[in-house]
Amino acid sequence: MDKLGKLKISENRARSYRKLSEATPGGIVPYLWREPSETQENLSVGIQMNHNKQVDRIDVICKNDSPRPISFKVFFVTERTSPVSACFYSPTDALVYFYEDDQIVLLNGHDRASISIMEQRSRNAVFEAMQRGTVLPSPLARGYVICATMYQRNLLPGEVSMLSNWTVRGETKEDAMLLDFLIKNQTSIYQ
Repeated sequence: MDKLGKLKISENRARSYRKLSEATPGGIVPYLWREPSETQENLSVGIQMNHNKQVDRIDVICKNDSPRPISFKVFFVTERTSPVSACFYSPTDALVYFYEDDQIVLLNGHDRASISIMEQRSRNAVFEAMQRGTVLPSPLARGYVICATMYQRNLLPGEVSMLSNWTVRGETKEDAMLLDFLIKNQTSIYQ
């Protein structure tokens, strides 16, 4: 909640979203957003992480424990720790491209997601938008960048949903895209 404190937002607004995990591989941090009037209860949330030399992945598994349908949003926030020469979202293949000095990094950006890419100097604006349950429309950035990927879900009573976000690294675009393709084929949201 350190970022929320810095933004000096109202207590009611602060309850609308919460960080689901502190330390994650690859710098992907998940947040859960509910309407300020909604309780955070009745929604069970589990986190699963995977980290290796080429892939950083985080899965958020949600289950509706209430007797009525519920809606929520999950934000995955990625901050690059090294500068990028170019960064953009490609709706054609649903990927965010980060071009770094010696590698290309691809961030999963499923076509059911809303994407925001900003320079890190605008990070407060990114979190202020998340308070409202939205992302900022910004398709291009360079240098140190922050990217927010937003998924909206409606769950029936007892229903379970898994949302995933990952980055893949490769020396060439083709290497990274092949790895991303293999991960997509093993992820239920794509089937």
